[in-house]
Amino acid sequence: MLNTTAMKPENVMDDAMKKQLFRRSWAVGAAYNNVRGQGHGALFVLYPLIDKLYPNPEQKAKKIEALKRHTVFYNITPQVNTVGLGLFAAMEEKCAADDDFDASSINAMKAAIMGPMSGIGDAMFQVTIRIIATSIGLSFALNGSPLGGLLFWLIFNAFNYGIRKYLLGKSYNMGEHLVEAASESGLLQMLTRAASIIGLFMVGAIAASAVKLNFALSWQTAGAEIGIQSFFDAIMPKFIPLLLTLGIMRAVQKKVNANMIMLGIIVASILGAWIGLF
Repeated sequence: MLNTTAMKPENVMDDAMKKQLFRRSWAVGAAYNNVRGQGHGALFVLYPLIDKLYPNPEQKAKKIEALKRHTVFYNITPQVNTVGLGLFAAMEEKCAADDDFDASSINAMKAAIMGPMSGIGDAMFQVTIRIIATSIGLSFALNGSPLGGLLFWLIFNAFNYGIRKYLLGKSYNMGEHLVEAASESGLLQMLTRAASIIGLFMVGAIAASAVKLNFALSWQTAGAEIGIQSFFDAIMPKFIPLLLTLGIMRAVQKKVNANMIMLGIIVASILGAWIGLF
C-alpha cells in the first residue's frame, strides 16, 4: 500500500503561502450569501493550502473531504477573520499529517470562535476605529477638503491591513501548539460534542422564534370561534414551524437548491394568504 503520509510536502505554510492566504483573505466576503455566509470565501482563501497538502492523485478523496469541510456556514467580522483562517490552516495541516486527527473538530472550532471573534471585531472596527476615522475625516470634509474621505479610508484600512496580517500569523503559530495540546488533553473532542449540542439548541430556538406559520382557518361552534391553529398549539406550541423547519432541512439534505426552496416558500405564502389558509 502506498504511504501517502510520507509523500506530504514539508513546510507547506511557508512565507509565500502566508502571503497568498493573506491576499486572498481580502475577498473572503465577496461570495457572501445567507446560506453559507463567508463559507465559500473561506474555501477560496484556504484552497491553495489544501491543494498543496494533498498533491497526489491517491489523496483525492481526502482533498475533496477537506474542501467540503469549508463550505459550511462561516461568518466573522471581515477585518478580523484571519484569526479563524490562520487557525483553520494549522488544523488542516495537522489533519493532513495525522490520520488519527478528528477532522470534525475543525468545524467545531469554527462554530466556537465565530460569535466571540465577531463581537470583538464589531466593537473594535464598527464602533471604535470607524468612529475615530469618521471624526478625523469629517473635520476636513466639513471645510470642503477632499482629504476628508481620503483620511477616513487611510486610517480605517491602515488598522484593517495591520490587524489582518498580524492575526493571520499569530493565529497560525498559536494554532500549531493549540491543536496539539487540545488533542492530547481531549479538549477538541469535548469542543466537537459541545458544538453539536449547541447547534441543536440553536436550531430549535430559531424554529420557535424566527419561523412564523399560523393557520387562519376557523369555524363557529356553539357561538364560539374555533381555530384550527388551536389544535396544533394543544399538541405542542410552535409545532407547525418545527415541521416546516424539518421539511426544509430534509430538502437541503436532498440537495434541493436553496433558491428554489425560498421561492417555493414565497409562492406558498402568497397563495395561502390569498385563499385564507394562512
